[in-house]
Amino acid sequence: MNSVQAPAVALREGRFPDYPTIVVTDTGLQYEGGHREEQIDPDFRVLWELWGGTGGGIPLYGVFDPEVQREAADRLLCAHCLEKPDRAPGEGMLWLLRADAAERSWLADIETTTPPICLPHAELAFQRCVTMRRRYLAVRVQEVERVGVLGTLFTEGGPGDPDELVRFTETNRLPYVLARYLVLALRGATPDLTLHPDLASSPDRPLLEVS
Repeated sequence: MNSVQAPAVALREGRFPDYPTIVVTDTGLQYEGGHREEQIDPDFRVLWELWGGTGGGIPLYGVFDPEVQREAADRLLCAHCLEKPDRAPGEGMLWLLRADAAERSWLADIETTTPPICLPHAELAFQRCVTMRRRYLAVRVQEVERVGVLGTLFTEGGPGDPDELVRFTETNRLPYVLARYLVLALRGATPDLTLHPDLASSPDRPLLEVS
């Protein structure tokens, strides 16, 4: 793929974390020089990591731009074009994940940071990406839930792993995470038989996976 055809959600060279000093208070994290209630997301109640740069550089495939990912995941926009993806009648929207379809169980519950994708752009990815053709999972999903964030959790010992999963139900931890990505739960996912013609859907145990 060239830069013109790269997914909109792909991180570009020249993008970088760009935010004021983080202050830990009794009520949670905030950026220095402001007030927490004015800085946090009013819907998800988290402090988002801020990024700078033009975003016009070479795409880093397999890595999401945090600010673009959050918009696409929240609004359920295509990861490639940021438009509303198709909804197959009775099957829902399409997701394209880095996984092995042959190892999955159906129906599946999947947790992921990957936004949905249009079928034409999923097919384009297969045409142009050898890695994608070797190991991918294409599923259709009718029910999607926003369940948490990936980010850096601050504790008494300081900042921890930059990819900590914090769920929205964890009200004691949520105020102390500098959130990077929005996490979605795909409920009752089934294989997309257009992209997996040799797979047949069969109910089985649920799958839990963060992509």
